[in-house]
Amino acid sequence: MQALIIANGEPPSDRLLRGCVSAAALVVGADGGADVARRAGITVHLATGDLDSITDAVRDSLGPARLFVDRDPNRTDLQKALDLCIARGATSVDVLAAGGGRPDHALANLSLLFHYRGRARVRLVDDQFLAFGVDGREAIDAPPGTIVSLVAIGRCEGVTTRGLRWDLDHYPLTFSPYGVHNEVATSPASVSVERGDLLVFQGRYIDRHQ
Repeated sequence: MQALIIANGEPPSDRLLRGCVSAAALVVGADGGADVARRAGITVHLATGDLDSITDAVRDSLGPARLFVDRDPNRTDLQKALDLCIARGATSVDVLAAGGGRPDHALANLSLLFHYRGRARVRLVDDQFLAFGVDGREAIDAPPGTIVSLVAIGRCEGVTTRGLRWDLDHYPLTFSPYGVHNEVATSPASVSVERGDLLVFQGRYIDRHQ
């Protein structure tokens, strides 16, 4: 099942938000993310978190049956929303409005792309990029010219790409700018890693090198 989480960060465009909502069987607000949705004219199915950021108007409109209060201080509101989606049967979860604001929160949100590996496919989506972790091998089904950046979290062994302008063949990557700003040459492209945590940032626009 495809689920969508709307976090309480920088809001996406209405076009992106509505497109993601239409593709999801379950839409969950991570605390104040329910308000982000409401301001765009969308009502989430459920909301969870410590619910200290949600407005009274949205709280009242959802009602107690759709609010899941979770005050666990050792988990972020986004983690709580992911746990709820998976408990409801989600196998794929897109997350909107997870960027902007504090850089520590942004990095923590990226770490969740690996934390839930094996339980659900999690992607962070905004108007410029979608970000996901590589689990063995991943296809990149995007038109030629689409920007692709690879960022290793720590050290990655055996990074191999196919269909990018500058392909890698069993290459070791470390946490560095080396894999930034590649692009799709032939579609579908692919990326694989033998060991380690590798992030892919896939652009939602085309920027051809000259």
